[in-house]
Amino acid sequence: MNAKQKGNRFERQVAKQINKKFETNVRRTPLSGGMDFKGDIICIDDNSIISEFSWECKNQEKLNIWKAIKQAKNDAPQRAMPVVVFTRNFETEYACIEFEDFLNIIKELEDLRNA
Repeated sequence: MNAKQKGNRFERQVAKQINKKFETNVRRTPLSGGMDFKGDIICIDDNSIISEFSWECKNQEKLNIWKAIKQAKNDAPQRAMPVVVFTRNFETEYACIEFEDFLNIIKELEDLRNA
């Protein structure tokens, strides 16, 4: 399987997992960001929390995480949180976000639990 097919398959897999967990309408971006849409995954439902993120998916054995983060930031629309979802063969998927964003998510969760 070539790298492009491997990447496309991973993007579809990530979109499927998001759809299942959040019951929303997420799909792989047409031409994977080659059009006006940037990022690898687009959320069709503007009311979904998922639409507040910009998704970059990488399925690579030797990932340059800094390059992937830069791409995610460059592709993210204003006010969207860039996320890099990554894996390699036979490994678990991981998500990378800025530490400050991670802390804000945890703080918001804590506030909701204490409400």
